[in-house]
Amino acid sequence: MQSTEFVRTYVSHLGSMRMLGGAPALDLANTLHWRDGHEVDFIPSYQDLAAFCIPAQLVSEGEGRFLNRLARHHEGVAREVHVQVLKLRAALKSWLGVSARNLRKGDAPKPSALRDIHEAIALAGGTADLGGILNLTSASETEAVYLPLRRSAAAVAMLVLFPPANDIRQCEADRCEGFFVDESRSKPRRWCSMDGCGNRAKAARYRLAHRK
Repeated sequence: MQSTEFVRTYVSHLGSMRMLGGAPALDLANTLHWRDGHEVDFIPSYQDLAAFCIPAQLVSEGEGRFLNRLARHHEGVAREVHVQVLKLRAALKSWLGVSARNLRKGDAPKPSALRDIHEAIALAGGTADLGGILNLTSASETEAVYLPLRRSAAAVAMLVLFPPANDIRQCEADRCEGFFVDESRSKPRRWCSMDGCGNRAKAARYRLAHRK
């Protein structure tokens, strides 16, 4: 990704996270990744989840503000939603990891990995119908708090059922592990961003080559 290109960014107290995945589900997977030698979770609470969902294009700014107000009145439900999103993310990252490794080897994803992600999507989707996922005002207050989970499940389902035409790859930079849609036309893209992980990887190779 070139530094001159506009990229949607989620800004939190943990730092900024650019939406480099190329799909909302991939951006969700990338909320847990390595940075400066430490694993960082960019959605440690429901409030952070709601804030992340705005630049991830899972909820609008107005919906995000409304969800935060609801969460203050339904703290127990908000905590449960947050836990369920983390479970969905874990299943998604597991499926993506297996798929990316098999893609590099030219193999098809294992049936067990596909079954596990299908089960995770079904659990996260709950009993909400399409109208409830699309229209926040049509749900009760308690059900509305689940919106980030329902829309995250829908985004993951779209990725699994209708994968992008281009390959989904995993960043090769040490301690990143971010996923992205590879839209490069010549050779496979190796890093989630050229001006970030790509430059760091090249600098590391340069230091290694010129070490005395």
